Formats: sequence, C-alpha cells, structure tokens
Amino acid sequence: MSSVASRYLSCSTDVTQKKTLPQLLGTRLQRQRQRCPSEPQLKETVVQFMRHHQNLGDLLLEVNGSMSKCLSHCGKVNPEHQIANSPGKGTFIASVLQEQALQMDLPVGFLAARASMEKIQQIMQQGTIPKRAVILDSGQRRMFACLLQRMQELLSSNMLSRLQFIEEIWKAKELPTLEIVWRLHKESIVSLEELVSSNPDVSAVVCWLFNDLLCLGTEDADQHEDIQRQILLDLVIVLVRNAFQKLNIVESDPKVQHLTQICFTVLGKMIPYLLDTVWNEGEREHSAEQKTTIFWLDMFDVTLFHGAISLDSLKQFFYHTLTQSLTYNPVLEASEAIRRQGEWCFAKSKPLLVTLYRKLFVLFSAEELITHLQQVLESHEVNWQCVLSCASTLLVCQPESQKYLKELLTKLLINAFENYDLESMITAFLLARQAALEGPAVFISYSEWFKNSFGSASSYHGSSKKSLIFLLKFLTDLVPFETAQYLKVTIEELGLYEDLSTANAPPKPQCQAMQDVERAVLIFENSGKIPASVMEASIFRRPYYLTRFLPALLTPRLLPPAQDSRMVFIDSLRKADKIPENLYASYVQACEREKQCLLEADVSMSEEVQCPMEPIGVLTTALEELNKVVTEPSDIGVVSAQIAVISGQLKTMIDIDDDCTAMDKPIQLETVVHELTPVESEVRDLLLKSFCQTFITATNFNPPQRQGEWASLFVKMLCGHRKLLSAVLTRVLHLTTHQGSSLADVHILGLAAFTVHLHILQLILLPMNSTGPVAESAGQEGVSFAEYLNQFLICRTGEFSTFCMRFCTAAVAYAISLSPLPSIDIIKLSVPSGFVQKLQYIVPRLIPEARQEQEVIKESMWHNLVDLNLNWRAAALSLFKQRLFKELTKVKEFQLTFHEWLMSELAVQPDKDLLVDLERQDYQHWACYQLYLPSPLSEGGCGGDLETACRIIMNALMDFHKRAKVRYCEESDCSELSSLNRSCYESITCRLQEMMFDLEKVWTKALDKSGHFLLDVFQDRMARLELSNLSKKLEHQIELQIFIRILVVLPPSLLFKTRKDRLRTTLECEAFFHFTNTELRNDCSKEFAIPFGVTLHFFRGLLNAGVECEEPDCVIADILSVARTHCPLLLLSATFWWPRLEQVLITQWKRLTDDTFPRELQRMVDNQCWANRLLSGKVECSPPDIPWVLGAFLYFTVKRKTGLAILQTTMKKICAENELVSVLCFSLMDLISSLLKPKESSALTVALKLCADVILVLEEQNKSWLNIFLVANKDRGPYQILYNIISDMEIKILPVAFYSLIPGLEPKLLSSIIRRSDFLSVAIILYTGMVKLFLDGEDTTLASNQCDLQSSKQPDPLGLITRGRQFLLRAIPVCPAQTYLKSQLQVAWKDIDPELKAALGHHLNVCNGDDLYSEPTIL
Repeated sequence: MSSVASRYLSCSTDVTQKKTLPQLLGTRLQRQRQRCPSEPQLKETVVQFMRHHQNLGDLLLEVNGSMSKCLSHCGKVNPEHQIANSPGKGTFIASVLQEQALQMDLPVGFLAARASMEKIQQIMQQGTIPKRAVILDSGQRRMFACLLQRMQELLSSNMLSRLQFIEEIWKAKELPTLEIVWRLHKESIVSLEELVSSNPDVSAVVCWLFNDLLCLGTEDADQHEDIQRQILLDLVIVLVRNAFQKLNIVESDPKVQHLTQICFTVLGKMIPYLLDTVWNEGEREHSAEQKTTIFWLDMFDVTLFHGAISLDSLKQFFYHTLTQSLTYNPVLEASEAIRRQGEWCFAKSKPLLVTLYRKLFVLFSAEELITHLQQVLESHEVNWQCVLSCASTLLVCQPESQKYLKELLTKLLINAFENYDLESMITAFLLARQAALEGPAVFISYSEWFKNSFGSASSYHGSSKKSLIFLLKFLTDLVPFETAQYLKVTIEELGLYEDLSTANAPPKPQCQAMQDVERAVLIFENSGKIPASVMEASIFRRPYYLTRFLPALLTPRLLPPAQDSRMVFIDSLRKADKIPENLYASYVQACEREKQCLLEADVSMSEEVQCPMEPIGVLTTALEELNKVVTEPSDIGVVSAQIAVISGQLKTMIDIDDDCTAMDKPIQLETVVHELTPVESEVRDLLLKSFCQTFITATNFNPPQRQGEWASLFVKMLCGHRKLLSAVLTRVLHLTTHQGSSLADVHILGLAAFTVHLHILQLILLPMNSTGPVAESAGQEGVSFAEYLNQFLICRTGEFSTFCMRFCTAAVAYAISLSPLPSIDIIKLSVPSGFVQKLQYIVPRLIPEARQEQEVIKESMWHNLVDLNLNWRAAALSLFKQRLFKELTKVKEFQLTFHEWLMSELAVQPDKDLLVDLERQDYQHWACYQLYLPSPLSEGGCGGDLETACRIIMNALMDFHKRAKVRYCEESDCSELSSLNRSCYESITCRLQEMMFDLEKVWTKALDKSGHFLLDVFQDRMARLELSNLSKKLEHQIELQIFIRILVVLPPSLLFKTRKDRLRTTLECEAFFHFTNTELRNDCSKEFAIPFGVTLHFFRGLLNAGVECEEPDCVIADILSVARTHCPLLLLSATFWWPRLEQVLITQWKRLTDDTFPRELQRMVDNQCWANRLLSGKVECSPPDIPWVLGAFLYFTVKRKTGLAILQTTMKKICAENELVSVLCFSLMDLISSLLKPKESSALTVALKLCADVILVLEEQNKSWLNIFLVANKDRGPYQILYNIISDMEIKILPVAFYSLIPGLEPKLLSSIIRRSDFLSVAIILYTGMVKLFLDGEDTTLASNQCDLQSSKQPDPLGLITRGRQFLLRAIPVCPAQTYLKSQLQVAWKDIDPELKAALGHHLNVCNGDDLYSEPTIL
C-alpha cells in the first residue's frame, strides 16, 4: 500500500504544477482548437487514471447493491441509508487488486487479507466510544457491513486468503472486537473455531475471548441488547460444542484437542466468574458484573440451543456447570453448615443462584440429579451453602426428587454405620434437615425422618453396641452447633431421657379428674343434688378429692355474668362444707385475675401500633403470583417454587420454631378463639382469601383433576407453620359454624376444597378447651380436621341446614372430581366420610324428590358448581344421584346408619326448622319405616326387625339426652328440660312409642326370648363403660337417670310377659325385678325409694297386663307376693309413694274393669289406714302383712304427717320385734343419707336423735337389734330382706353410722348396750370394717397441704377412727365375759392395731380365768 500511495502522490504533484497566466490562456486556446478524442480513447484514459489514483481500502467499502442487502445478515439499518447499484464494481476491484498485487509482487489473497484487516482497524478506530468496546456503533456497523460484502465477493472469486486473513488478525496491534469476530463467523468468512485454533498461544486466546465476553451485557447502548444476546449465544454454542466433544474425536486430532482446550478453559473461567457475581448478589446490585451475570444466566435456556448442539454435549456442559457451582469456594465447614443451614432454604437462597439451578435442572430427571449430587459429594470438596441450596431448589422445583433423596439418605446411613464413616453421617443429617426446612409440602419433617431412621430397635444403630455408640457420639458432637428444636427431636424421638415405666401408663390423673368434674356437674344439672359419689369421695377418698377433684373443679376461668351449672355446683359444695374456705378464696381471686388480664389485653390491643405493611405487601405479591401460575398446572416446578417463596415469607413474618414437627404428630387446636397479633390476624385472613381466589382462578381454567398439585402443596406448606395453621383452622371453624349462612359461593367452594386437602393429608388434631361428644370422640388419639369440623355441622336450624348442604356438596363433589380415574378405592381416600353422611341426611330432608328412586347419573357434575347461575339445590340433587356417590354410600364407613340419622334428627330445633310439623312427621315416617326398617343390618338399617329399631332409637335418645347440656346449655343459659324441648326429642320419642305399640302384643307373648330387650339396652351400655372408681359411678348414674326417663314414657305392659299355664294365664316380671335390685337399688339419687315415675309405671303395667288375664286378682297377687320376697324395694317404694299412688291406681282400675280392687293392693290401703290410726292414738292389732312393710308404712307416715318427734311414743305401742327393727333400719338409712348428702346443718343432729330414740325403745323392750349392723355376714337372719332395700354404698357406710351413733348415746343407754353379749364382736367387726373402708381409698397418703378440717360439720375419717378406737379401749374392760367370744374374734384380730389387740386379748384371757396370761406377740 505504501508504493501505491507514493505513486499516487507523485502523479498528483505533476498535475498540480503551477503555470503563468499566459501559459494557461494559451493552453486553453490550444485545447479549444484541438479535436475531441474518440469514445474508446476516453474510456481508456479514465481507466488508466483510476488505476493510478485508486485507494484500495476505500474501494473495498464501495457497495455493489443496496445497504439493506449487505446487512441482511449483519443487523438492522435505517432504510434511508442505501447506495445505488454499481454494475461491474466487483470485477473492477478484482482487476485493481490483481494489478496492484502484480506491481508489488505479492499474492492477491495476501494483499486482500492485509487490506481488509487494515480497514477493520480503521473501522474500530472510528468508533464514538473512547474506550475499547466489544459492540460496534451504528456507523461502524454500516461500514463493516460493506466491507463484509466485498470480502465475500473476494472469497467467492478466490482472491481472499482465509488463512492469510487469520494471520493478519493475530498480527494486528489490536485484536478485532467481539462483534467483528462474530460477524466474520456468521458470514462464514472466518469461523470462530478456525480463528481460535490457529493461534498456538492458548493463554492469549483465552485472555482475549474471556475479557471480551465479560464486556458483553455491560454496554450501555440498549438498542444493541438483542445483538449482544445473539453474539453471546452463538459464541457459547461454539464454546460448548467444541469443549464437550466426544472423547474419541478429541483424541484423534491434535488440532481438535487444542480447540477443545481453549473452549473448555474459557468456559472454565467464565463459570467461576458467573458464580462469583451470583455469590455477591445484593452487594453490587447495579454493577456491570451483575449485568453480565444476568446475560449469562439467560444463556442457560435450553430452548436456545435446540438443533445447534447435541444433547449429550449440552448435558455435559450443564453437568460441568452444576459441579463447579457445588464445589465453588469450599471454605465452609460442616459445623458452620449445621449452624447456618436454616438461612439457605429455597425462599432465602440467592435468587440468581436459584435461577441458575433451575435452568440446569431442566435437562435432567430427578434421579439423574440426585445421582450426580451423590457423585459430587463423594469425590469433591463442596461448598455446603451451594449444595444445600441446590438440594432445596431441587426438592421444590422437582417434587419427584423426594423419593430419590430418601434413597440417597438411606445409602448414606447404611454406609455410615457399616464403615463408621463420619462424612456420610454428616452429609445425611445436613441433607435431611435441609429438605425438612422446605416444609411438609416438599419433604417429611426432620422429626419424622429421625424417628423413621433411629426411633426403633431395628434401626441402623440397632445392629450392634458399637453402632449405638457411634450414633450417640455423633449426636453428642453435634450439640454445640445445634439449635434447640433439633436437640428436642433427638431427646424425644431417640428416647434418651424416656421413662419406659410410663410407656403403658394410664391417662394422666388430672385428665381423669376433669372428666369426673364434667360428669358430676352434669348429674347435678339433672338432679339438682350433689352426687353421692362425690360426697363419698370427700370422706373416704379425701386425698383424691382435695388434690385432684377440687383443683380440676376450681380451675380459674372468666366467670359468666349469670351463674351457670358449674358455679351453682361449686356453691352447693361450699355450703355443704366440702370446699375449704382458703381454697375457695384462691379460686375467686384467680377468676378475678383472669377477668383483669382480659381487660388489659383488650386495652393493649386497641392501643397497639400497627406493624409495617411492607412484609404484608411482599406476601400479597407472592400470593398474587401464585394466582397467575396455577393457570399452567403442567409446570409443577414453578408452582412449587412459588409456594416455597410464600412459605419463606411466612417464616420471616411470624416467628415459628417448630420446623422439626412431624406431620404425623397431632396439632393442638384451640376451639376457643384466642386473640392474635395484628400481623397474625392479617396473614391468616390473607391466606384463606388467597386460597379461595386462587381456587376459583384455577377452576375457571381447568376441572379439579387437571389443576395440578398447587392446592395440595399450599395446604402442605401451611402444615409446616403449626402456629399459623392452628389460627387458620380455628378461623375456618368459626366461619363455617358461625358465619356459614353469610358466606358467598366463592368462599364455600374454596373452604370446602381447603378442607378436602386437609383430609387427604390426614392431619390429626387434638382439640383443646372442648367438652362433650367432640372431646369424647377426640380422646387421646385425636381426630382429623374434616371429622372434627363435621361434628360442628349440626343441622339444628333451617338456615344452617342449607349451609351444610352447600358446603358438603362442594366438598364431596370436589373430592370425587379430584381423581382422574373413577375408582371407588381411590376416591374414598379423598372424600370425608362425615360429609357424605351429612348429605345422606340433609338432601332427602330438604329435597323430597331425593326420597324417591332416581336414575343414576354417570357423568361428572362438577360443572354444576362452576356455573355462573349456581343452583345449590340442583347441584346437591345431581350429586345425590351420581353413580360414584351412590357407590360411596354402600361403603361401610360412608353409610349413614339409623343411629346416626336419629342423632342428626334429634338435634333439629322445630321452631327454626324449614319443615313444618306435618312435613317433618312425614319425613321421619319415611326414614323410619321405608328407609331404615327394611334396610339390612350391614347397611346400617334394622333388618326388618322392630325390636332392633326400638333398641337403636332408645340408644339414640340416651346418647342425645347426655349431650343435651353440651349442645345447648353451653350456648345459652337454659336448663336441660328446655334444651330437650328445643329439639326433636319429643317427636322421635313418639316414633319410638309407635313402634313399641306395634311390638307390644308380640313381645309380651315371646316367652322363648330370655331377658328383656328394653332393659338389655341399659345393660349393654353399662358393659361398654371402661371407667373406674368415681368416673364409672358418675357415668353409671347419668345413664340410669336417662334410661328411667325414657322407660316411663313407653307402654308399661312391656315390663311383663304373659305365660299360658294350662287354662290360666300368668305374668312374669323377673327381668324388671333384677333391674330394680341391681340398678335402681344402687341409684345414688334415691331416698328410701325408687322414683315415683318408675313405681307408678310398674303398677300401671301390672294392672294393664293383669286385666288381660282370666284371673286378674290372682295374677296381681302372685306378682306382688314375689316382689315382697325377691324385690322388696318395689314394695318399699310403693309404701313411700302410696299417698300419691293410691288414687291413680284406683282410678285406672276402675277405668279398666268393674271388678273389686285387687286384694294385695287393698292390703296396702289397709296398712296405710293402720299407720294413720296408730298416729292418732288408736292402738289396734297390726294388719296381716309382713313386719317390715308395716314398719315402713309407720315410719313414712310419721315423717309425712307429724315429723319424728312422736316416733318414740308411737313405737312403744308396738310390741313386734321385727317391726321395731325395721323402723331402726329406716332410721339408719336417714342417718347415712345425712352423712353423705347434707341438706342443712341440723339434719345430722335430727338423724342421730331419731336413731337414739329407736334404740332406746328397743333396749327398753329388750329386743335384739345389734346384728343389723353386721354387714360382713352372708346370712343376716331375719333382717336379710332389709339389706335388699339398702344400696351397696349404704351397707358399706354402716360402720361409719355405728361409730357416729353409738359413742354419742346417753351413758345409761350406752351401758345397757355394752352389756349385751354380742356387742363386743359387733363393735370389733365394724371398727375393722371402718378402718378398711378408709384404707381402700384411691390414695393412702394425705397431701402435705391438706386443709384444716376442724370447721367441717361432716365426720372426719381419721377423727372418727380415733374416737372409735378410744371408745373400744374404754368399752372392752366392761364388756361381759363370754367364753365363746375369742373364737369369733380371731378373724378380726389381725386387722386391728397392736394396742387394741392387746387390750382385747387381755380382757378375753382374764374373763376366761387364764392366770398365766402373757402379753400377746406383736410381731
């Protein structure tokens, strides 16, 4: 080029030489006179001129064609920059190039290459940017486009040497920019592979490419962004394609090896630089490096490489990148990872790092990624933050990886315990904890994993002692680095501090005491009296009563404005001196503190400053983003990642320390809505609102079975936030049970879906602060949320029934539609059984069409619920007729049994029912007689048996009666009676009576059946009770009271069976007699007699059944005669209630027949007349009846008419011993009742005075009476029948009555009693019985803080025993000598204390004349 330039300069000098004016003028004139040359000569002259003056570099920029054509493959240009075509320009440039090459004696290709490279240098220097840039500006790009066209023309005519051009590139002072290299590569002038492989200096090539690549993405020109992305993509394709070739190709060619080395090295430098900027994310948010990082991350989009690189090469590149990311800067130790791994969960990981991982995961399956992770962990030093963040991202974005991670953890633990490899152990624990941090939506909790791995003897550490020591040492070494939540799991699940002796222990005593309190309050509510079992416990089981029962009863609470049953019960105990004053005062003060704390909390809540809204805004944005991504259910990774972001934000906003809690561990649910912080309340409502909105959004795009896993993942995620979950579930309960009728369709559908997914997860709840059937059903094991919620969905009112139908329809329809395969075995796992049962009850009730046979619908009915004009009635009926729903109702756990139907119907409040009385009666008749009576037992029906139906109804009535208080009285201040009146109790009782009347004639003649089906109902229920001590007694008493209430409204004739004996019909009543002797006799609420209603019911039945016989008088006499000997309590009750009973029976008999009043009943009339005349002063012979009956008439008549003051005078007129002893027996019953059930302060004094008066009369008449106290004798002689009247508890209390009575008698009377021959034996036996009664209590050790009992008006057991002992010590010396007494007392000696035994032995020996008496052997 220098020679050309010099020639050009020389020619220019000759032409421009100066001349004078005449010379110029002359020359002009001469030229004008010359002739013009010919055209060929002129052309030749022009050509010669151009050849001598042409600049080859500028010539190369002249374009043959439009600029747009030149730039068609080089970028966009402005249409106005176009150059006209110049035909023949290429040929001209070629000829010029050839001529200059000939003149310079250079190859044409070399000259063209040199000229092109020099022009490239000039173009690079003409840029507007002062520093070196990898991107051309618009002017440079236009010029270079023209140059490229010329170079393509020269290449096509073989006038440009590609090799020489490459050499010129490397020789240049400044290497071409990246865009120039890229355009040369794209236009196939010089490929990047050729350029890179031509330079043997690997470091220089790598440095040049690496530095220019770093500049991509940092250019400020936004208009060049697309070009930069394309450049980077094409260069990365070249680098990856050549860096990751097949090994056999690389090894066969050294040039390929050289190229591979360069490309691999460039990528090897770029990836750490990329990781470095990713690692420093947030520190330099607007830095050029981070911009480059974002550009590079975009290059990991797999779709960009489609068709350009083989899949194997791309996988190798991604594997390589993943490996480098996991091993980047491995400086963190495992101990630091244990301490800090909570900061590396998916939601808290660096977004750019997560983006990189997610892009790298696209090409691989979950199994491949877990395998690669295992290989990296085994062969490299890793960066634990990168590894654990990678594991979290993998689990969140590819949910199927959970399975393979569990397998990896298993392999690690096996290797750890087989080889005692500490690294495998640490790796397993880190990975398991990291996975658990993502919550139950992603992986099982750490607690559950730890329990599965080490929670049993067959676990990894159970094979040998060495393995156990290895595990314990490892866990011990972890302690300094672990948080409290992980230490807690280690202690609890491994059982390091477990007390194995309590593994099978019974429920906690405090829980038992709470149940006892609830039962006692319920009995008090029904009877208005303190349960006798409580009174008994207050005397003979005082430690339990003071240390457990009373603290449970006096648990501090916010007292209601008006007294409830519990408060009245407490007041009654206090008036009876059963609650120490100091304990009651502490209870009142504690209740006042509860009230004050609540008031202070209200004030603080009102004054609390609202928290910043920024976190709420972030959570709202995340939830809105979830609403967008659920429309594409196929991309499960995106949905899972977004839910992980939501979970991370929840952890940030609400302090939750239970990440380790296992899903299978029950969550305690506070049924009482407690105050939440403003943040917790807002988050709770936002989550529910967002779930409902997202559910509707997803439903608008896809049916449930094609919506993906978003809802399940959402609920699983929420299960990982236990505190927040409890608040959400409580809110759902509140919404459904209190605001159900006001919920919109959107809310109903959303809450129903939410409940279904909770049911699928089988999350177990332990309801707190709940009583009644809800608490009983929960028990110690807990219930699922759907089951728990179902117990609150009670269709009491029409309004709530409508809501229940809507909610259950939505839930069941959604659960059925979830499964893509219509298999009943799959569907029943997702459908809450209680909701199906609820629909079986409510749909036929509200929609009469459902009671008829309907055609079965096979197609899905979900579309009925997403219709804009949603008709819930039509939707419910459609679901009711759906084939899968019909199949579900045939599965046992989904069947609505007759008993369950009855319980639902009993809860309905008639005054608020949608059905009027006649409609309700028609529905009940349809259900009882058409649906359940003919249905088989296997389907929850009665099998066509009326007796079975009656049993079921009675059980249902009793169950509902027990729940009446819980169901209603907790909501309002109402009594049990009003609670029953507000239900369908009466109407269902009518259905029972209807069936009983149908059954009456059949049953009374069914002699082949043993027992009595009505009474068997009660016995079966008692057999199912699994309680003990006080709890069982209280429950038994409740059951008995309810059963009696039902029994007396049924046909009384059912108590009797008829039997044909030849020509005579007789009656049998053995079953009822047995029931009276066992159950009614021990009914703690009775006073002398069974209730009037039962007594009247028996006699009404007796008259009704007797009239049907041929000889009514004889039949009635036979039954009452049997009753006198085998069931005296019935006769005693008739005696007690006779003034009320007499007129009723006489009236009924007259209504039934014209015959005379039965003689046995007439005898009772005569007995009452005799007692009345005796009190009026007329002494006459006793009527012909057994003595104890006469004594009962006399005693009860005295009590009713004149009180007990004249009883002593009246008794003196009676000479019959048995009648007097009978009166004493009844007096003792009064005394025992006063001991157990104090009515007023003077009651005990009156009872003691009465017994003393009777004993005085007996002593004056020298009657034998002491044997009445001998409870231990099997044969009580003539008084045996009296003990069939007294309850078992009263018999046990007889020793207490004896020592409460005898020592306090007047000295003269007492002296007379002591001198009786049988006194000492009776006194010793009773003393032993009293001591044993005290020792048989639940606790034999008194609490140290036992309250002072001196102020109590009731007998103190210890004081009573002490006084009895002192009395015996004084009485023994003055007792008469009896030679046979020693043999009678030998059995009792072993149970008395040494001092008393010594005194008794000394007395007996002295009385027997043994002068050689020695002290008895104590030991």
